[in-house]
Amino acid sequence: MAVPTEHSLGKVLPSPEVLRRNVVDQLSRLPDEGVLVLHELARELELKAAWEEFSEGMARDWAEGKYEGLDEALSKARAAIRSSQLE
Repeated sequence: MAVPTEHSLGKVLPSPEVLRRNVVDQLSRLPDEGVLVLHELARELELKAAWEEFSEGMARDWAEGKYEGLDEALSKARAAIRSSQLE
C-alpha cells in the first residue's frame, strides 16, 4: 500500500514512524468499543491492500499470456468432475 506524504487537504503528514507511535498512544486510550471499530477498520485496509496486490498480479499475468489456456483447462476440469460424480 502506498504511503501518502500529504493529506488530502494538502497538509504535510508526519513520518509513518511518528504516526505509528501516535496510533499506539491513541489506541491505549480508546474504550473497548473503539478498539473493536479500529480493529475492523485495520482488517478492511489490509484486505483492500491484498486485493489490490492480487488484482495487479492477475492483470500482469494476463497481459503476459499466462492464462491463455485457462478456459480450456477449466472446461476439462469441470467435465472430469461431472464424470466422477456420475460414477
